[in-house]
Amino acid sequence: KHVHDEGKAYKRDKLARQGLDIRVYCEAAGMMPQLERVCEPYSVPVYSCSGFDSLSGKYELKESCWRSFVYRGRQTVILHLGDHDPSGESIFNDGLVKDIHAFLVEDVPHKDPRDVADFERVALVEGHIRKYNLETEPPKSTDSRTANWKGAHTGACQLEALPPDKLAELLENAIKRRLDMQVYEQDLKAEEEERRRIT
Repeated sequence: KHVHDEGKAYKRDKLARQGLDIRVYCEAAGMMPQLERVCEPYSVPVYSCSGFDSLSGKYELKESCWRSFVYRGRQTVILHLGDHDPSGESIFNDGLVKDIHAFLVEDVPHKDPRDVADFERVALVEGHIRKYNLETEPPKSTDSRTANWKGAHTGACQLEALPPDKLAELLENAIKRRLDMQVYEQDLKAEEEERRRIT
């Protein structure tokens, strides 16, 4: 019975034949379970950004991107979800993108770092506030980044303000845009057959 149950739970790695790796990073650790439900069918892992104020967290991500590119010829796509506020955008632009790319310029000098690690801000962006009519508030005056923040005219908004179904749709669409869906469908069929053989 145990082996039969294991067989029924078998899943094929849907990224193995895609020629790229995809990771999802979320600013709010509490939202990870709902994001994992969206990502799991595509074998995409979800991580919390909370460790990215540390250099070691960024270094580990850089190492993973570097290894994937150098040893397997695969680009890593990092999909990011965070708050629309000065610190949320800074975590993404200054904390993740700039630092990881600076590491990669040193490690893979002959390549554009975007070919190794491609970052995309999935949510929350200014357009989502208007599209989904989300409530905003003035950015924190105590945040030193507020003075130079370009989004101040629309106001700050938490990622949690986005309805869960809309967030799931945005994330799933971002994943699908990056995948070869024909290969994905083939893998789903193969998974069914492999699961049947195992059980």
